[in-house]
Amino acid sequence: MNLKNIVTVCDGSSITGGTEKVAIVSAIGLSSRGFHSAFFGGEGNLEPALEQAGVRAETLGLKDAYHTESKSELLRRFFWNKSAAQKFRDFISTYNPNETIVHVHGFRRVLSGSVIKVAKELGFKVIFTLHDFGLSCPNTSLYQFPEEKICQIKPMSLKCFCTQCTHSGWPMKAMQMGRGMALQLHSIAKDFDGMIAVSTFSKNIFEQFLTEKPIVVIQNPASQVKEPKSMPGDSDVVTYVGRLSPEKGVTLLARAARRVGIKCRFVGSGPEESALREIDNDIEITGWVDSSEVNKHIRGSRCVVLPSKWYETAGLAVIEAVSRGIPAIVSDTCAATEYVLDGFNGMYFRNQDVEDLAWKLKQMTPECANQLGANGYHSYWASPLTEDKYFDSLLEYYQSILAQ
Repeated sequence: MNLKNIVTVCDGSSITGGTEKVAIVSAIGLSSRGFHSAFFGGEGNLEPALEQAGVRAETLGLKDAYHTESKSELLRRFFWNKSAAQKFRDFISTYNPNETIVHVHGFRRVLSGSVIKVAKELGFKVIFTLHDFGLSCPNTSLYQFPEEKICQIKPMSLKCFCTQCTHSGWPMKAMQMGRGMALQLHSIAKDFDGMIAVSTFSKNIFEQFLTEKPIVVIQNPASQVKEPKSMPGDSDVVTYVGRLSPEKGVTLLARAARRVGIKCRFVGSGPEESALREIDNDIEITGWVDSSEVNKHIRGSRCVVLPSKWYETAGLAVIEAVSRGIPAIVSDTCAATEYVLDGFNGMYFRNQDVEDLAWKLKQMTPECANQLGANGYHSYWASPLTEDKYFDSLLEYYQSILAQ
């Protein structure tokens, strides 16, 4: 069968995080390769670059289920969004399933499993990239938020039902378990014809819970153009890029940086912003910025830090940093350890250990940063994770799924 069309599906319609970035970059890149590329989103306004690239794009323009004003509307979107299903049916009904792949990057927050079921009912091959652990874990993170620790409980088990692991208490836990039961009832995991993990680290975790289909690893694309190597030793600022949320460990980084008197920049936004201000009222928080500004902030750093308390599935900012000659300091239990070799192109610190992180920040002297950054830069460009490499792998996988 001849692949002609790719329909990218994602809850978010603009770049507000790593999942949305990969989805939108994918839709644009596939269009540039001569395929009919379409994008269907649920939340917010469309990223302008989609239209500029000739991608057929549509968004429902909704708020996510957590922030809608109506409780009844919240429940409809959270469990089974019938309105999204109908609009998605209209969106893809003109495509020939024998020539089309539907690639889903995110659906639980707004679109729900209803859009997956529609695609299968119409005979499409559907692929899912596992950007988080939500297909198996009801709170999507394999993380117990009240206790701030990685969860070792079997997802959707009786013990899972009896454990309050969410940000906001038992009502949210009940909703998340309900959503998990809905996904199981509708056999959504079985509806995917293929699953993609973005790192071997996350694949090894997923395979403990998802046995419906083989999982392949296709690493997210990073730098396409080899820029001149940075000189991180010239900077006195360490940078975090991503959502400012508790499981990301951002306050841990702020406390560690303050202990050793190092400037800290946070590129992103989220619920921990006020907590960061309480630690240091002069701390730099940029909010969400476009990719060129992110690149500027990364290049102007002594190092990039990923202090996540939970597993993560990759760590795109770390890859972007290493590719530019900027070293990284990462938690020793997160997926970014796949891209950082301790003492070669960055450092590990013990998960949630503020003293150890402070010590590693202190060790990252200008001379050390320049050496580790150079090691990472030359190693990365010996086998870079370019968009070309990503799309070659993706299209080969699409063809194999379409031929099944």
